[in-house]
Amino acid sequence: MSYSNPLHPPVRSSNISQYSTLEGAAGITRFLSPTRYRLPQQSYKPSSKWDQAMGQNVRLHAAIQFDHIGYTGQGVQMRELSARSDAAIAAMMQGAGDAVLYHTGRERITFRIVWPGYEHVECCDQLVINSGGRPITRAQLGKSVAQIFARFVEKTRNEPSRSSQWNLTSSGIRFEHLVLVALVNVWEGVWQADVAVDLR
Repeated sequence: MSYSNPLHPPVRSSNISQYSTLEGAAGITRFLSPTRYRLPQQSYKPSSKWDQAMGQNVRLHAAIQFDHIGYTGQGVQMRELSARSDAAIAAMMQGAGDAVLYHTGRERITFRIVWPGYEHVECCDQLVINSGGRPITRAQLGKSVAQIFARFVEKTRNEPSRSSQWNLTSSGIRFEHLVLVALVNVWEGVWQADVAVDLR
């Protein structure tokens, strides 16, 4: 049985995303490092049928890429983003000063982490992207996302995982292994990070 909304026209099949993971939605790029693998994450979808029906007509924004200058599609290590100064990040990141979310017209976005094996651990943060007329830059956004991931890794340290391959432990995947590749708009004002794991 399908839901018919009298306020909005039915969604044509050509307007429905065929992607169920961030990997497909963000676009595939080959990593130069043989030790770097894309994290297979499920895209967030609200649990409410009402939210699902209302969000289907919303136009999603293009993914925001995070790259070192001259290395498109390779991402930036989160430990670099969280530890370096804004000036150091600007010197190494492609388009670091770009006002990447200004076009959304929003003051804030919702950022979610849905890590394989830890889907039971809720991670939902509000990021201010336009404060007093000053839009957030790519470098600032990358730093904020990296800091949220650092807290998430710490939070899950004592949580059971349902996936041994993507286990966040001191003997498994650690924060220093995480690479921010892109930020993907998965639902209305909701964004997730396209993440790679580099075990070097």
